[in-house]
Amino acid sequence: MKRFLALLITLSALGCARVQTLNLEPHEYSERPDHIIWIQVAGFSEEHIPLLRFNVAEATHKTNLEQVDCVGKMWNFNLYQLRPEASKSFLSQITGSKNIRGTCEDYTVVPSWQFLQDVGYSVSVLESGASVEQSLEKSLGCSNSKMIDLGKMRFYRMGPDIGSQKTFHYQDSPDQSKETVRPGLYYDRSCQKGICYSSLSNNFRTLWSMNSKDHRRSVFVVRDFNFQNALKKKDISLAKESLQEIDRIVSAIKSDKGDDLLVVVSGAESMMLEFPLQGKEWSDFEKAGKNLYFKNSSLMSPVLAKGSMAENFCGIFDESDMLKRMIYKPEDKKFNWDSVSPF
Repeated sequence: MKRFLALLITLSALGCARVQTLNLEPHEYSERPDHIIWIQVAGFSEEHIPLLRFNVAEATHKTNLEQVDCVGKMWNFNLYQLRPEASKSFLSQITGSKNIRGTCEDYTVVPSWQFLQDVGYSVSVLESGASVEQSLEKSLGCSNSKMIDLGKMRFYRMGPDIGSQKTFHYQDSPDQSKETVRPGLYYDRSCQKGICYSSLSNNFRTLWSMNSKDHRRSVFVVRDFNFQNALKKKDISLAKESLQEIDRIVSAIKSDKGDDLLVVVSGAESMMLEFPLQGKEWSDFEKAGKNLYFKNSSLMSPVLAKGSMAENFCGIFDESDMLKRMIYKPEDKKFNWDSVSPF
């Protein structure tokens, strides 16, 4: 009888426990994710989401980029520059260092994925639209570089092959695909004639699906420079398509996995646009990219986060703080009497 009474009291107390939320949605705090997807988008600002939002007739439609748990802002500066170019800002985010000069010394710092690799995560990086100077492939030519360890991680490059015999294609057969989940440097076969015929989202879906299935824990980093390249050319159609590719990637992640993951989208060298007001000006903008004005790149860039440990990316912080927020290991949960209080 006493045991039965104790059970009833326990169940009653648990029934009064508070539901934890983030952004008004149920959220489990301090849960380390099994899978981490980090998407770095050069030139991106949250103010660019109207390029997607207003393409849809339904007024209540929300893009995948809007459906995040947490939004943060990063200061864009290092020891030498205010408003550094995107590739340098991304290095600060990856390494946690402000000492970014654009030289081989930048790559001697241990990247965030190395810390995660040490606790059992497999690591993959996919680059698209990056020039030779912007690509992390540049680090492979530097002595003492710790950025890319081809003996332990996979580096996929959507660009022309400049020496590797290893290639990939999102339509490869299962047997061919098995080769591309082994550590090494791989080039997209569709990009060997000056233009990539495969889309970033198709490549991501295939490569991430294979890697996440083969490894219980994984980190997949996407580095995209296509969006910024399109903005600099004032090619609004291409800019929209590039941003839609990022939105499709987030959509694919949401539909493929449950709650055991973290998705982070971070910008750098955010290009500030002044959109037209409305009416005919907006119509001309939609049709031909008219009435769109550029300002200096922003002093801050956004971080959008969804899933396990998304709470790490709320607030305002330096871009070099991204490393510790990405690798932060929460303390073990402690029982809190407040969680069972009926008041």
